[in-house]
Parts: sequence; structure tokens; C-alpha cells
Amino acid sequence: MRHEGVFWWGGLLAGFAVGLALSLLYTWVIDPPPLTDTTPAALNPHDKELYTVLIAAAYAADEDLDRTTKRLAQLENPEIGGTIVALAEQYINEGRDARDIRALARLADALGGTSAAMRPFIATPTSTPSPTPTPTPRPPTPTRTRVVRATPTPASTPTRGRTPTPESPGAFGVAQSTALCDPSTSGLLRVYVRDDVGKGLPGVQILVNWPGGEDRFFTGFKPETDPGYADFEMETGEIYQVELVEVESDPAQDVGAELADLCPDLAPGVQPSWQIVFQSGK
Repeated sequence: MRHEGVFWWGGLLAGFAVGLALSLLYTWVIDPPPLTDTTPAALNPHDKELYTVLIAAAYAADEDLDRTTKRLAQLENPEIGGTIVALAEQYINEGRDARDIRALARLADALGGTSAAMRPFIATPTSTPSPTPTPTPRPPTPTRTRVVRATPTPASTPTRGRTPTPESPGAFGVAQSTALCDPSTSGLLRVYVRDDVGKGLPGVQILVNWPGGEDRFFTGFKPETDPGYADFEMETGEIYQVELVEVESDPAQDVGAELADLCPDLAPGVQPSWQIVFQSGK
């Protein structure tokens, strides 16, 4: 009886395997279901998001709003403008790629929608080309200055350091690069970007690099401080170079060098901070 039971179960499993193989052969090879085209409106939410980002990137490249509107219409979303604003804000909060954020922000703005968080990514100042550029020797980068327990706020027209010359209009020079012996902060790099009349410029990308890597960030996220303000946490012992991206800019070099010697009166564990002011020429 035991052998008969084993034979019965073995036969059942073998039949099941043969039946499964035949059904798969029929479904996948002999008579597969027909493939059907789909539309962007039928995509799942994740793929719709990718589709929207690609459209925004294409608009950033060609600025063809009519073509972009036709592409967006395929999503069949009557609130597409609000959707793009929400997606741009989501990407900002999540710290996504700045190129995707800028593309989404500019597309939303072109469609008539924007928000405070998006404004720094909509407009980026560009330098004005000189009609007849004349090579002019550039003054050296300003040297570090010892500052005792002060938290200076940059003036509209900084008086220290390099001032852009009339022969290079629109270029951003380093108007100030100095250590700050500020006990209320520790190792904070403060960057201000200003136009030729001293007005803060939001949406300017800043590049900070050091022997071990680099980082990029934008002005405009702390308008309560200054529209052209941004900051960065420095590491103890690192020496940085700071410059602007997508505009003509002199670099601020040796940022953070010899900090321990510049502010000997700070409490233990508090590192000196640093302040840089970039200012445009006329």
C-alpha cells in the first residue's frame, strides 16, 4: 500500500509539471497575447514623473514652449502646471540633481506657476560680454585678515580686496575673503553674491572644492539673511577653493588655511568661520 501511494503522488506531480510546461509553451510561443501600444496618460505614477522630468529637460535645451505643451498634453492632466510645481518642490526638499530642479522650475514658470522655494532656480545671473575685451592684469586674490570676535555683514560696496575693473564688465571678483572669529558659529563658510550695485543675487551656483572632493550649492535659500547668501559647513583642517559656476568668476583660494592661528581666543571646540563676498563688475 505504501508503494502504491508513492507511485500515485509521483504520477500526480509529473502530470502537473507536464501540464504547466504545455500551458507556458502555448501562452508564450504558440499563441502569445497581442502587444498593445500605450500612452503617457496610462503610465504608472513613477514613469509619469520620469516622463515629466524628461520633458522639462528638453524644454531647458530648446525653450520650445509650443512643442513642450503638446508633449505635456499627452499626460491628460488638466492640472499639469500645479503638478510640475509640486514635483519641483519635492525635488528641492529631497536634494535631487540641481539640473532637474532647475529644468522643472523653469518649465513651471513658463506655464505660469512658481513658488518661493523655486525662485532661486528660475533666474541665474549671467555676465555681460565686453564688446571689445582688452586683456588686463588681474590684481592678486586678497590675503586673509585677522578679525576679532565680529560677525560682519557685507556692505553694499565692499572696500576690501579685488574690485572688478571696467575692462571686464560683468565678471565676478572676490571683494572679500576673511576669517570670522564668531563664537556663535563653528566652521561656517558664508558666501554672499552681489551685483555691481551691491544687491544680493539668488539662484547662483557655488562650487567648493578641496583635496578630498567638492560640493555645489545655491544662493537664495535663506532670503531672511540676504537673497544672495549661502553657507557651507567646513571640515577642520581642510583648505578650500570657492568659485561661482555658470558665470565668469575669480576663485577665492586658501579658504580655511591656518584658521587655528587666526582666532586663538575662541572656546575649545569652536572653529573660526569664513566669509566670502563675490561682486559683479559694471
